[in-house]
Amino acid sequence: MFIMKKKILSLILGVSLVGTLLTGCGSAASASAAPAPAAEEAKEEAAPAAEAKADDAAEAGAEDEADQAGDVTVLEVALEANNAPYTYEDEDGNPAGYEYEVLKLIDEKLPQYEFNYTVIDYETAAAGVNTGKYAFESGCKFRTPAREEAFLVSEPYNYFFMNLVVKDDSGIEGLEDLSGKSIASIVGTDGRAVALNDWLKAHPDVDIQFEELAAAGAMADEIQGVEDGVFDAAYLSAEQAQAIFDESDYSDLKITDRVDGRDTVFLINKDSKDVQEALNSALKTLTDEGTLGSLTKEFFGEDNFEVAEKLGLKK
Repeated sequence: MFIMKKKILSLILGVSLVGTLLTGCGSAASASAAPAPAAEEAKEEAAPAAEAKADDAAEAGAEDEADQAGDVTVLEVALEANNAPYTYEDEDGNPAGYEYEVLKLIDEKLPQYEFNYTVIDYETAAAGVNTGKYAFESGCKFRTPAREEAFLVSEPYNYFFMNLVVKDDSGIEGLEDLSGKSIASIVGTDGRAVALNDWLKAHPDVDIQFEELAAAGAMADEIQGVEDGVFDAAYLSAEQAQAIFDESDYSDLKITDRVDGRDTVFLINKDSKDVQEALNSALKTLTDEGTLGSLTKEFFGEDNFEVAEKLGLKK
């Protein structure tokens, strides 16, 4: 599952690569003008000493870094695609989003690990973590009993607040207003489905029509279902809804205030207790020092950790 490598090897390869690049530059110069004999002779005399000095410096640097870091384990990390602003690919095909920024901060706190990212679909990510292809996955995942049975889970790195997308003139502001009405279908393994079912169990007097899908669909389809009158509401975060609004014209729809919330966690391979402990240690530091709260403010306009505490979601 993991690839072991020593930092000393990286340094030696780095020195070799620099040498190759410099050789390429030298070849280009030689093609345009032959060096003067005196200059060439001086270069030849200086070369052995320069090479020896470079070798000594490289060896000393490699030994020093190896002593400090020891072995580094590369962890393969799955990022769920098409889940802006949490995890997605930018226009250049690079990982992006709030959770990617969190992971970079965690990686800096864990010198024993190096994260390598792959952006893939929802179902492939979960299957890959189960088989050990990926050490863990990130994709705005709620903590649920089923996930705690299938994976190890981390401490929270964010809090996810659910809102409704409804027609402007619907009069719907909260889940209680949906009694006798419908919410767009969500795949049963999605944490939103679990959260909604939990809410419905806690409010048996509210009769909302809601069906779980067998396979994951696109959130844009949920909103389109509200636009088309198939459903009365879609249940997702304001940030997810706004990202979809930005891509299409939904001028007759609105996003309500928050109606529910959950913490979000990394899903970790069941056999990787050491990875879980390392992630939790880094997350505690980043949370306690206020770094994650500041990052949520940068992405979402407010400190989600403070909001979660006020709503009674933070443990």
